[in-house]
Amino acid sequence: MAIEHSIWKVGARPERINPLQLESEDFQEEQIAQDISILNDSWLLIGRQVLTSYNKYIDLLALDASGSLIIVELKRHKTPREVSAQAIDYASWATELESNQIAEIYEQFADKAGLAEKSLDGAFLNRFGSYLSSVDLNGSLQMVIVAAALDASTERIITYLNDKFDVPINAVFFKVF
Repeated sequence: MAIEHSIWKVGARPERINPLQLESEDFQEEQIAQDISILNDSWLLIGRQVLTSYNKYIDLLALDASGSLIIVELKRHKTPREVSAQAIDYASWATELESNQIAEIYEQFADKAGLAEKSLDGAFLNRFGSYLSSVDLNGSLQMVIVAAALDASTERIITYLNDKFDVPINAVFFKVF
């Protein structure tokens, strides 16, 4: 079960700060793409709007220091229950990616984003201080649903998949103030 805390402006009298609703998912994606540490400061962003072989787009694709792929599915407001199936569908595609395909995804992203480091090996070394060859690239996978709130069914599905089957799917709350 999620625990939510308010944000307060402190002073002579505490004042609750209410979140704003984002106008578009594109804005949310742009902000996170500019600095992935908004979600997790231990990730390296390697792709944005990554086309799967099923003609669907993964919002963001990242790597952690162990070489695990992280699929990030963004929702600007409350999640629809289908978002869990969407993340699992993307995972079924991503789990089959070979190292060279992951490197190609990064190279395309680096080119489009104008990044200085054009190779995944270099980006991984710069970000984590270790060589990509020292990790099991895509040896595991995580799915992360990012939203302002979870609907009850999405929360139940994530909890069930985690608790009963150890499926690596989680939610991160993203609110703008």
